[in-house]
Amino acid sequence: MRSDYIPLVPGAVWLQERLGEGLLWRPDEAVLPAEPTHAGSREFLLTIGFPAVHLDVVGIDTRHLLDEDGMEPFDADEIYGERHSDDDSPPTNFCFTVATWYDQHLMLDAANGGITHYDPNGWDHGAGWKGPAADDLPVLAVLLGLIAESSSALESADDAVRATAVTDLRKRMTGLEPYVEDSAFWDEIFECLG
Repeated sequence: MRSDYIPLVPGAVWLQERLGEGLLWRPDEAVLPAEPTHAGSREFLLTIGFPAVHLDVVGIDTRHLLDEDGMEPFDADEIYGERHSDDDSPPTNFCFTVATWYDQHLMLDAANGGITHYDPNGWDHGAGWKGPAADDLPVLAVLLGLIAESSSALESADDAVRATAVTDLRKRMTGLEPYVEDSAFWDEIFECLG
């Protein structure tokens, strides 16, 4: 179901056509934690929903969002090495895991809605932050939709078909989201596909 149309803010229908019916996590206000204060992120989650899927072709997983504590707040200053070890003050800067790829995380910044790459292997020495991966939740949802709609070609036994699909997908994703070009997270994904 490939389409050349790529929305900046996807609708539920666009996402479900690519990812499957009933696979959008759309919490109600009572379930959504208070910490994500970015209005656009809250509105997107409450009205459209975010994919709760496992994209087998690349291994990206967002199904944890369906768990009772799926949207658990993390102290962003602590995991990104901005908090001193003797600082016991309550956290004021939060982030949330919205997707994982093996041990790597894509994190939603609670205040500004940006999506960053977090490597938990570097948290204890301030090297966990690996840079931006997507502008916001809607853009990340579209990126996941683009991967899903390319999955048949990406899984092809024909090396030429697969190579063309990887090149095309990368071009489409970077055309939508320039952060994809310089993101270590996405680089690793494309390396595994290549």
